[in-house]
Amino acid sequence: MAVQSFQLDNGLQVLLAENHAAPVVALNALAKVGSAFETDPEAGISHVIEHMLFKGTPTRPVGSIARDVEAAGGEINAYTSFDQTVYYINMASRYVDQGLAILSDAVSHPLFDAEELKREQEVILEEIRREHDNPSRMASEYLFQTAYEHHSYRRPIIGYVETVRSFTHDTLLNFYRRWYVPANMAFIVVGNFETKTMLEKVRRAFEGFTGSPPPSHPSPAEHPQQRQKLFVTGMNIQSTHGTLGYHIPAVVHPDVPAIDVLSHILGGAESSRLELEVKEKKRLVHRIGSYSYTPRDPGLFAVQGMFNDGNAAKALAAIREEIERIQQHAVSQAELELAKTNIRAMQVYERETVGGESDKLSNFLATAGSHEFEARYYQMLMDVRTDDVRRVAQTYLQEKNLTAVLVTPKKSPWSSKKAQLTNALRPPSSRTHRRSDRSELEPSITHFPNGLTLIVRENHTLPIVSVVATVLGGNRCETPKTSGINALTARALTKGTKRRSAKEIAQTIDSFAGNLDGFTGRNAIGLRSEFLSDHVREGFSLFTEVLTEPSFDPNEVKNERALQMQAIRDQEDSLSTVAFLHFFKTLYPHHPYGMPSLGTKTTVASFTSNHLQRSWSDTVRCRNLVLSIAGDVSSSEAEDVAKRLMDKLPQGKPRTPKITHDKCPRSILRIETTKKEKEQAHIVLGFQGPRYKSPDHYAITVLNNILAGQGGRLFLELRDKQSLAYSVSSSVQAGIDPGHFAVYMGTEPGKVDTAIEGILRELTKIREREVKTEELKRAQEYLVGTYELDLQRNGSWASNLAFNELYGLGIDEVKRYPQKILAVTRDDILRAAHTYIHPDAYVLSIVRPK
Repeated sequence: MAVQSFQLDNGLQVLLAENHAAPVVALNALAKVGSAFETDPEAGISHVIEHMLFKGTPTRPVGSIARDVEAAGGEINAYTSFDQTVYYINMASRYVDQGLAILSDAVSHPLFDAEELKREQEVILEEIRREHDNPSRMASEYLFQTAYEHHSYRRPIIGYVETVRSFTHDTLLNFYRRWYVPANMAFIVVGNFETKTMLEKVRRAFEGFTGSPPPSHPSPAEHPQQRQKLFVTGMNIQSTHGTLGYHIPAVVHPDVPAIDVLSHILGGAESSRLELEVKEKKRLVHRIGSYSYTPRDPGLFAVQGMFNDGNAAKALAAIREEIERIQQHAVSQAELELAKTNIRAMQVYERETVGGESDKLSNFLATAGSHEFEARYYQMLMDVRTDDVRRVAQTYLQEKNLTAVLVTPKKSPWSSKKAQLTNALRPPSSRTHRRSDRSELEPSITHFPNGLTLIVRENHTLPIVSVVATVLGGNRCETPKTSGINALTARALTKGTKRRSAKEIAQTIDSFAGNLDGFTGRNAIGLRSEFLSDHVREGFSLFTEVLTEPSFDPNEVKNERALQMQAIRDQEDSLSTVAFLHFFKTLYPHHPYGMPSLGTKTTVASFTSNHLQRSWSDTVRCRNLVLSIAGDVSSSEAEDVAKRLMDKLPQGKPRTPKITHDKCPRSILRIETTKKEKEQAHIVLGFQGPRYKSPDHYAITVLNNILAGQGGRLFLELRDKQSLAYSVSSSVQAGIDPGHFAVYMGTEPGKVDTAIEGILRELTKIREREVKTEELKRAQEYLVGTYELDLQRNGSWASNLAFNELYGLGIDEVKRYPQKILAVTRDDILRAAHTYIHPDAYVLSIVRPK
């Protein structure tokens, strides 16, 4: 993809990258300023401005920006990091003029209305409280504030309660005028357009945008760390979250590619050393991984893990042992090439969406100073040798350069045993892809006599192949005694076959930069994979082997069972999850939809390898299997896979339990739970919903979008106007059997009753009065627009085709869906609301602090 750079007369840099693979476009407005540019009293102001920039301009009132973008079928959002703030719109290219006008106006003429600021400050305070209830987020925050003593990376991007509360209209305006100037910004357009025409459009959109050059970067340099640092704190959680951080150079440093390779080999893949040794072999952690964070200024190399609190010292010691192994012994050439392949593969996958490409360009501009740095980076990556990996490990992963953070359960003893932790952290020793003139083919479907269904969609634009094999199953086919067995089966599915171990499977899929995962849900279970088409034979071979010959090795099942039981316990730390669990249990007292997807500790503890093997062979048979393949693949290659599966899968009908159906609630069913030492209350209020094949499915989907989204009624009324929550949303989930429609809100405990009244008021309004024509049109075009954006990915095509066929909708549903959404009328919305929303009969689940 050729990226062309231009500079307007006012100093604004413009990057344009044509991509005609899909009729979509991404617009990014990059401000090269983030939290690192703030002073201590300004902590969080970049994030507040991010929230406020879409809150109106002199010609666009509050709420109209998001509403108008969604009316054009687009998605609008923004994000803030240390070094940049990005405002973006992804949409169908036929609406690009509207998107350009909206985004340029928002960036150039924000109002920063004082009343809106007060409301948004309350919303951001809710966001801060939400983060304070998340142990992994807090572990990361503590890492940066401990590792950095001088540099502004020490402060959380979101800021602090006291600083956020202190900001006024003038504070925001002064910061905006300082940094939001053409010389410090860039406008990026990627997608389906013509460069000359687009450049002139951008020029006109920003012709009145002016400003003085920005000041210099104010953040002081961080001094070299001379001693190991350890920070331990407690939270009301089940497991301990640990993070080890080492100072590393900024993104443009020549050592960074080798550091990225080091991160991948150490903990960046399922076949990484930490994953295989510390998690799979020693069983000391539930989760583990590593990453290198290289922003504009020197960043951090981090290893993150979650483990039982009692294993903290052992887990840290085991991690340190793996680090020393790399420091003392050169990594293998196979490991090196595997890491390079996977890092390079990210470049290909990022290009699959215009949003991914534009975000990448924004990041390189803000951190490396030029979008052309990407080419230099990949050249340096190819030059990395095994000795380079060992050298950077020795240089940067030193004991004195280490900051360790542990977020433990409240009653953990480690706060008084820091010496033991410090000792544990010491070193243990003092295809170039095939091209086709046809860029895209219509999906084809083949029904074989034995029942297997094959769906193929060729797309030779990029060298990517996605494959999904699925059958009816999941939670819907479980009983109280087998609750959670599908989740465990999906977890253990890729952990060994009759010919390969779990480690060999992980190494094989990593060797061709792919992924392979079992999955399950409410109505289905199966296997999915994605890989570069250079490795199509190996990829299909491994996929077939795992699907037809899973070993469910007893030791692997034991390990995955323990992890799933821990995940069941950890659900208690997510109060929103708890609220939804109680909601489903009450809405579906007899139907399997009411049972937790992970099962219970009792049921999961009883499952053995034999149970999983029997469940898999009873469920996954030729008669009910749908195989969907999309991407850079030929029909003959896909048919070969189907034939192999037919030779190896059991014949006959699958065995499924009898299902009891529940009636809709006839009164208000309220469930309330309390949790100690939490700051937010969580509310779920909802009803039974439609089936997949119900005509109401499309109307209730549009209704939901009218309520949800940044331009939706719930967001505008309960969040923007009343500041009741940072997070409020509605959701609809159809099913083979009746699904659900629900509203969720996280709010301050004292606002619970007001929040419930507000939710019911909005639900009653949409049930009693026809929606406005413009509301209906906005929701429809948003749904259609985002649907088109999602179908950029081969993986989305493979999944949509598979599940539509599996659920009886047919593969033409991919085309019919937008048409049916656009055919929904206001009467349809009203009828659906009367059918599914009953203000005097619903389930209300509340989880609040004790």
